[in-house]
Amino acid sequence: MKTFFLIDGFAFVYRAYYAFPEMRNAEGMNVNAVYGFIRMMLKRFAKHPDYFVIARDSPGKTFRHEAFEDYKANRKKMEDDFKLQIPLLRQIIEDLGIPSLAIPGYEADDILASYIQTYKSDPELSLYLYTGDKDLKQVLQDNVFVVDPVKDTPYQKKDFVREFGFDPIYIVDYLALLGDAADNIKGVAGIWEKKALSLVRQYHTIENMYAHLEEMDAGLASILRDQEEIALASKKLIQLMQVDISSVPLTSLSYKVDYDKYFQLLCQEQGFSSLEKLLLEMKKESEKPQQLGLF
Repeated sequence: MKTFFLIDGFAFVYRAYYAFPEMRNAEGMNVNAVYGFIRMMLKRFAKHPDYFVIARDSPGKTFRHEAFEDYKANRKKMEDDFKLQIPLLRQIIEDLGIPSLAIPGYEADDILASYIQTYKSDPELSLYLYTGDKDLKQVLQDNVFVVDPVKDTPYQKKDFVREFGFDPIYIVDYLALLGDAADNIKGVAGIWEKKALSLVRQYHTIENMYAHLEEMDAGLASILRDQEEIALASKKLIQLMQVDISSVPLTSLSYKVDYDKYFQLLCQEQGFSSLEKLLLEMKKESEKPQQLGLF
């Protein structure tokens, strides 16, 4: 069985910035997010995935901003100390040859979902999606796993069904009812977690709920009826879109670490001397016969 690791790039670089202490390079620039991100990627490379891709958000607005002006409007502005590291990290990723993709007008989540939709039917492939976003759990399948960047353990479809009581695809409807504060998506006021779970378990989709309002008590039916436009709009914002990834197919995502290049770019040019020991250990380990088992 081959493995395909799909990385939510911003989830990792954001975590790296806040998890690693300030580090200054020779020019006096803080590079802790760059260092932390690369270190996190090296841990994933050590698992020897057959295919690997980092999905990146594009600068500027997406189709979701066009549909909803206040989409993510509540997010704190990125600190300059953090923002300045992004171009450097992007250049290092390119120089190291790490496969990555950004598509204007779409988010990294859409790219990740598109790869999964395209390759999930391959019986010889297991897909591991590294992200902390709960809405991406909608892609869970028997051979598609979601891996939290912190816990680093795979979350399976059966885990989701045990936790929520419905199939992963319906988390879109569940979140549409509750809203998503992180993205400034409203949800249906007056519908709380317990009731949202109950509704999705019984009716599955938002559309089916509205087709059966007459079955519900008058108060609940009134809440839903009065906020139908909000519920449907929220679902549209949460649903992941299929985008064209044909320019970077699976066959181009086979990746092996070039240790000489890593030593040069990271240890020598960037001054990340503390990575040298890790890289030496990984190089030595890579020369051994690979053992089965990722986690």
